[in-house]
Amino acid sequence: MEKHYLLAALLSSAMHAALAQQDMTLLPEGSVDLTVGAIAANAPTRAGSKQRASYLMPQFSAEWSNGVFVEGLALGMHMSADPLLRYGPLIALDLGAQRAGGGRTGLRPVFGAFVNYTPLHSLLLHAHAFAPASREGSGVLLDVKAATQTALAPHHSLAAGVGASMADGAYMQSDFGTALYRPSGGLRDMYAEARWQWQVSRKYTLSTGVRASRLLGGAAASPRTEQRTGIASSLTLQYGY
Repeated sequence: MEKHYLLAALLSSAMHAALAQQDMTLLPEGSVDLTVGAIAANAPTRAGSKQRASYLMPQFSAEWSNGVFVEGLALGMHMSADPLLRYGPLIALDLGAQRAGGGRTGLRPVFGAFVNYTPLHSLLLHAHAFAPASREGSGVLLDVKAATQTALAPHHSLAAGVGASMADGAYMQSDFGTALYRPSGGLRDMYAEARWQWQVSRKYTLSTGVRASRLLGGAAASPRTEQRTGIASSLTLQYGY
Protein backbone atom coordinates (compact mmCIF):
# COMPACT_ATOMS: atom_id res chain seq x y z
CA MET A 1 0.00 0.00 0.00
CA GLU A 2 1.31 3.45 -0.92
CA LYS A 3 0.85 6.44 1.36
CA HIS A 4 -0.76 9.60 0.01
CA TYR A 5 2.68 11.17 -0.49
CA LEU A 6 1.56 14.59 -1.72
CA LEU A 7 -0.63 15.09 1.34
CA ALA A 8 2.15 13.95 3.65
CA ALA A 9 4.64 16.35 2.06
CA LEU A 10 2.17 19.23 2.26
CA LEU A 11 1.28 18.50 5.88
CA SER A 12 4.93 18.20 6.90
CA SER A 13 5.88 21.47 5.18
CA ALA A 14 2.89 23.31 6.59
CA MET A 15 3.39 22.03 10.13
CA HIS A 16 7.07 22.93 10.15
CA ALA A 17 6.36 26.47 8.98
CA ALA A 18 3.38 26.99 11.25
CA LEU A 19 4.95 25.60 14.41
CA ALA A 20 8.12 27.59 13.87
CA GLN A 21 6.17 30.83 13.50
CA GLN A 22 3.85 30.16 16.42
CA ASP A 23 6.72 29.49 18.77
CA MET A 24 8.05 33.01 18.28
CA THR A 25 4.94 34.82 19.56
CA LEU A 26 2.25 34.53 22.24
CA LEU A 27 -1.19 35.89 21.36
CA PRO A 28 -3.06 38.23 23.74
CA GLU A 29 -5.82 36.53 25.71
CA GLY A 30 -9.06 36.14 23.77
CA SER A 31 -7.49 36.83 20.37
CA VAL A 32 -7.15 34.68 17.26
CA ASP A 33 -4.69 34.77 14.36
CA LEU A 34 -6.22 33.71 11.01
CA THR A 35 -4.50 33.06 7.67
CA VAL A 36 -5.96 31.83 4.37
CA GLY A 37 -4.26 31.21 1.07
CA ALA A 38 -3.30 28.68 -1.59
CA ILE A 39 -0.37 26.33 -2.16
CA ALA A 40 0.85 25.26 -5.61
CA ALA A 41 3.40 22.44 -5.55
CA ASN A 42 5.17 19.79 -7.57
CA ALA A 43 6.43 16.59 -5.97
CA PRO A 44 6.91 12.85 -6.53
CA THR A 45 3.63 10.93 -6.39
CA ARG A 46 5.09 8.87 -3.54
CA ALA A 47 8.41 8.42 -1.77
CA GLY A 48 10.82 6.68 -4.13
CA SER A 49 8.72 7.21 -7.28
CA LYS A 50 9.99 8.66 -10.54
CA GLN A 51 6.51 9.94 -11.39
CA ARG A 52 5.66 13.49 -10.39
CA ALA A 53 2.45 15.43 -9.94
CA SER A 54 1.47 19.08 -9.63
CA TYR A 55 -1.37 20.22 -7.43
CA LEU A 56 -3.11 23.33 -6.13
CA MET A 57 -4.71 23.25 -2.68
CA PRO A 58 -6.29 25.83 -0.37
CA GLN A 59 -4.43 26.71 2.80
CA PHE A 60 -5.95 27.68 6.13
CA SER A 61 -4.38 28.25 9.52
CA ALA A 62 -5.61 29.64 12.80
CA GLU A 63 -4.18 30.04 16.28
CA TRP A 64 -6.10 30.94 19.42
CA SER A 65 -4.75 32.49 22.62
CA ASN A 66 -5.54 29.28 24.56
CA GLY A 67 -2.89 27.42 22.53
CA VAL A 68 -5.18 25.59 20.10
CA PHE A 69 -4.17 25.87 16.44
CA VAL A 70 -5.28 24.54 13.06
CA GLU A 71 -2.94 24.12 10.12
CA GLY A 72 -4.56 22.66 7.02
CA LEU A 73 -5.86 19.21 7.97
CA ALA A 74 -4.09 19.19 11.35
CA LEU A 75 -5.38 20.26 14.75
CA GLY A 76 -3.02 20.74 17.68
CA MET A 77 -2.53 22.46 21.00
CA HIS A 78 0.43 24.10 22.71
CA MET A 79 0.61 22.67 26.23
CA SER A 80 3.41 24.97 27.40
CA ALA A 81 3.35 28.75 27.89
CA ASP A 82 7.15 28.92 27.52
CA PRO A 83 7.86 30.37 24.03
CA LEU A 84 11.27 28.61 23.98
CA LEU A 85 9.91 25.13 24.67
CA ARG A 86 6.56 24.19 23.14
CA TYR A 87 4.96 20.76 22.98
CA GLY A 88 1.55 19.18 22.65
CA PRO A 89 -0.74 16.72 20.84
CA LEU A 90 -1.67 16.66 17.16
CA ILE A 91 -4.61 15.18 15.25
CA ALA A 92 -4.53 15.12 11.45
CA LEU A 93 -6.77 13.73 8.71
CA ASP A 94 -5.33 11.35 6.12
CA LEU A 95 -7.29 11.61 2.87
CA GLY A 96 -6.54 8.00 1.97
CA ALA A 97 -3.87 5.71 0.59
CA GLN A 98 -3.34 3.86 -2.68
CA ARG A 99 -3.15 0.10 -2.38
CA ALA A 100 -0.76 -1.96 -4.46
CA GLY A 101 -3.73 -3.72 -6.10
CA GLY A 102 -5.30 -0.44 -7.21
CA GLY A 103 -7.85 0.09 -4.44
CA ARG A 104 -7.87 2.89 -1.91
CA THR A 105 -8.30 3.20 1.82
CA GLY A 106 -10.78 5.75 3.15
CA LEU A 107 -10.45 8.76 5.40
CA ARG A 108 -8.75 8.08 8.70
CA PRO A 109 -7.48 10.12 11.64
CA VAL A 110 -3.78 10.30 12.41
CA PHE A 111 -2.64 10.96 15.97
CA GLY A 112 0.68 12.42 17.04
CA ALA A 113 2.62 14.91 19.11
CA PHE A 114 5.23 17.64 18.58
CA VAL A 115 8.08 19.28 20.48
CA ASN A 116 9.79 22.57 19.57
CA TYR A 117 12.84 23.93 21.35
CA THR A 118 14.52 27.25 20.56
CA PRO A 119 17.95 27.22 22.27
CA LEU A 120 19.10 30.26 20.26
CA HIS A 121 17.18 33.12 18.67
CA SER A 122 17.90 31.87 15.13
CA LEU A 123 17.83 28.12 15.82
CA LEU A 124 14.73 25.92 16.09
CA LEU A 125 14.84 22.22 16.98
CA HIS A 126 11.65 20.44 16.01
CA ALA A 127 10.31 16.89 16.31
CA HIS A 128 6.94 15.34 15.63
CA ALA A 129 5.60 11.80 15.52
CA PHE A 130 2.50 10.41 13.76
CA ALA A 131 0.65 7.10 13.91
CA PRO A 132 -2.44 6.39 11.75
CA ALA A 133 -5.51 5.15 13.63
CA SER A 134 -6.06 2.19 11.32
CA ARG A 135 -5.17 -1.48 11.06
CA GLU A 136 -4.17 -0.87 7.45
CA GLY A 137 -0.95 1.05 7.02
CA SER A 138 -0.18 1.05 10.73
CA GLY A 139 3.11 2.16 12.20
CA VAL A 140 4.86 5.19 13.63
CA LEU A 141 6.88 7.88 11.82
CA LEU A 142 9.21 10.22 13.72
CA ASP A 143 10.57 13.39 12.09
CA VAL A 144 13.37 15.48 13.62
CA LYS A 145 14.66 18.76 12.21
CA ALA A 146 16.99 21.69 12.91
CA ALA A 147 16.13 24.99 11.19
CA THR A 148 17.32 28.56 11.11
CA GLN A 149 15.98 31.81 9.66
CA THR A 150 17.64 35.06 8.70
CA ALA A 151 16.51 38.42 7.29
CA LEU A 152 17.84 39.09 3.80
CA ALA A 153 16.38 42.59 3.41
CA PRO A 154 13.37 44.53 4.70
CA HIS A 155 10.30 42.26 4.33
CA HIS A 156 12.42 39.38 2.97
CA SER A 157 13.65 36.35 4.94
CA LEU A 158 15.29 33.02 4.21
CA ALA A 159 14.79 29.84 6.26
CA ALA A 160 16.79 26.63 5.89
CA GLY A 161 16.75 23.31 7.67
CA VAL A 162 18.02 19.74 7.70
CA GLY A 163 16.26 16.74 9.13
CA ALA A 164 15.64 13.02 9.12
CA SER A 165 12.66 10.67 9.30
CA MET A 166 12.63 7.37 11.18
CA ALA A 167 9.93 4.70 11.00
CA ASP A 168 9.15 1.40 12.67
CA GLY A 169 8.85 -1.89 10.79
CA ALA A 170 5.08 -1.65 10.26
CA TYR A 171 5.34 1.79 8.67
CA MET A 172 8.27 0.72 6.46
CA GLN A 173 6.38 -2.37 5.33
CA SER A 174 3.35 -0.25 4.46
CA ASP A 175 5.37 2.17 2.32
CA PHE A 176 8.17 -0.01 0.90
CA GLY A 177 7.43 -3.66 1.62
CA THR A 178 6.27 -6.41 -0.72
CA ALA A 179 5.24 -10.02 -0.28
CA LEU A 180 8.90 -11.05 -0.53
CA TYR A 181 10.58 -7.96 0.91
CA ARG A 182 10.01 -6.89 4.50
CA PRO A 183 12.18 -3.91 5.51
CA SER A 184 12.97 -3.42 9.17
CA GLY A 185 12.47 -0.19 11.07
CA GLY A 186 15.09 2.51 11.26
CA LEU A 187 16.25 5.60 9.40
CA ARG A 188 13.98 6.14 6.39
CA ASP A 189 15.40 9.31 4.82
CA MET A 190 17.33 12.52 5.34
CA TYR A 191 16.42 15.87 3.81
CA ALA A 192 17.42 19.50 3.37
CA GLU A 193 15.06 22.37 2.63
CA ALA A 194 15.04 26.11 2.05
CA ARG A 195 12.20 28.66 2.02
CA TRP A 196 12.21 32.30 0.92
CA GLN A 197 9.44 34.56 2.27
CA TRP A 198 8.37 38.00 1.10
CA GLN A 199 6.03 40.16 3.18
CA VAL A 200 4.36 41.83 0.22
CA SER A 201 2.15 44.01 2.42
CA ARG A 202 0.71 44.03 5.91
CA LYS A 203 -1.83 41.39 4.85
CA TYR A 204 -0.18 39.40 2.03
CA THR A 205 2.81 37.04 2.24
CA LEU A 206 4.41 35.17 -0.65
CA SER A 207 6.81 32.29 -0.05
CA THR A 208 8.53 29.64 -2.14
CA GLY A 209 10.36 26.56 -0.97
CA VAL A 210 12.27 23.51 -2.16
CA ARG A 211 12.99 20.25 -0.34
CA ALA A 212 15.41 17.49 -1.38
CA SER A 213 15.26 14.12 0.37
CA ARG A 214 17.30 10.94 0.11
CA LEU A 215 15.94 7.50 1.00
CA LEU A 216 18.23 5.33 3.11
CA GLY A 217 18.40 1.84 4.56
CA GLY A 218 15.49 -0.50 3.90
CA ALA A 219 13.56 2.22 2.06
CA ALA A 220 16.38 2.73 -0.44
CA ALA A 221 16.83 -1.04 -0.98
CA SER A 222 13.13 -1.70 -1.59
CA PRO A 223 12.15 -3.10 -5.02
CA ARG A 224 9.38 -0.48 -4.99
CA THR A 225 11.94 2.36 -4.91
CA GLU A 226 12.57 3.69 -8.42
CA GLN A 227 14.87 6.52 -7.34
CA ARG A 228 16.35 7.36 -3.97
CA THR A 229 16.42 11.15 -4.31
CA GLY A 230 13.24 13.19 -4.47
CA ILE A 231 12.72 16.94 -4.86
CA ALA A 232 9.53 18.81 -4.00
CA SER A 233 8.87 22.52 -4.63
CA SER A 234 6.04 24.81 -3.58
CA LEU A 235 4.70 28.35 -3.95
CA THR A 236 2.37 29.76 -1.27
CA LEU A 237 0.30 32.94 -1.15
CA GLN A 238 -1.22 33.83 2.22
CA TYR A 239 -3.61 36.49 3.46
CA GLY A 240 -3.55 37.28 7.17
CA TYR A 241 -6.53 38.80 8.99
